[in-house]
Amino acid sequence: MTWLDLSVPLRSGMPVYPGDPSVRIAPALTVSDAGANVLSLSIGSHSGTHVDAPFHVNDDWERLDQLPPARFSGPAELVDVRAAGPGGTITAGHLAGLRPASDRNGGPDRILLLHTGYAEHWESPEYLNHPFLDAEAARLIVDRGYRTVGLDALSVDRSTGAAAEAEEAEHGAFPAHHVLAGNSCAIVENLSGLDRVAQAVAAGAAVEVFLFPLSIPGADGAPIRAMARATLPELRAKADAVPAPHGLAREDVETAAARLVAAFATTDTEGYFACFSPAATFIFHPEPDRLGSREEYRRLWDGWTAAGWKVLDCQSSEQDIQLLGSTAVFTHRVLTTVQTDSSGSTAVSDERETIVFTRTAEGQVLAVHEHLSAVPPAPSGT
Repeated sequence: MTWLDLSVPLRSGMPVYPGDPSVRIAPALTVSDAGANVLSLSIGSHSGTHVDAPFHVNDDWERLDQLPPARFSGPAELVDVRAAGPGGTITAGHLAGLRPASDRNGGPDRILLLHTGYAEHWESPEYLNHPFLDAEAARLIVDRGYRTVGLDALSVDRSTGAAAEAEEAEHGAFPAHHVLAGNSCAIVENLSGLDRVAQAVAAGAAVEVFLFPLSIPGADGAPIRAMARATLPELRAKADAVPAPHGLAREDVETAAARLVAAFATTDTEGYFACFSPAATFIFHPEPDRLGSREEYRRLWDGWTAAGWKVLDCQSSEQDIQLLGSTAVFTHRVLTTVQTDSSGSTAVSDERETIVFTRTAEGQVLAVHEHLSAVPPAPSGT
């Protein structure tokens, strides 16, 4: 497996789209003055390698945080469009062999990467003279089902010059943007390293790309760290030949137990009961009426919370794990302070808890049994 960085580095004075804010990066705090190094960043939402949300070109279209996360990762579909040449038009003819974004047998949608070859001109005046998509090519991309399109150039549209002005007068501003964004496409610009992706594909590697933007509510776009992961056929074959593990490791149990305890500690009802198998059983001593199924325990829990019960503090200690193949036994001592009713009355319990975890056929680690009993008082005289 090989990781490929497809991003240009962010730095002060780097190229930006004409008229966009300049990038300024400078120290704000230093170790010598403040005990820590902190940078001040001043960037536009389309600085460096970035994603355009549909809102970028129309106030009524989706903003960045309205696009589903799945839109930003998937198998790469690389198309070589270098034949379009400097300032050339990428037409539907260049994309005639483009296969659909989705396979009939399911799986994640492919992400289209257009290899213009113009990353080699990054930081030179020639970078503005990049190839660009015409509206028909953009419509073909949409018709093939693609909803994420990236390229190693400044824009999917022509960037500058008299030709750009003439095109705007004839077709309107940013025609490719409007076709793609108008069909809910995410557009990724200023990629680099697509030559290495091409080499990996030529070698038979499966390539996935990851294009996650910064989380900026309501944004028209944001910088990304674009990465690709290439896996060669022989490595895929080895991975497929190894049966999926069914046994539980200590880390699996620790994670499952921590999730359960955290949900209990925050009185997170849904999160807590999601930690248990539907067939889970419970024994709570010395109260035999609290023995039963997950559904019975859930009804009891709901009654408590309706009356004002909630966990105020939960401390887990003296933990121990016994691994038994696909099953494990987790024990710990839990000191809990609860608000018993809406009046604010509290109670403290000191209990020993045993939880049996197992891995399901779907790979989840769930609790199938919980046994809770009070910790006996220490013998007198100790």
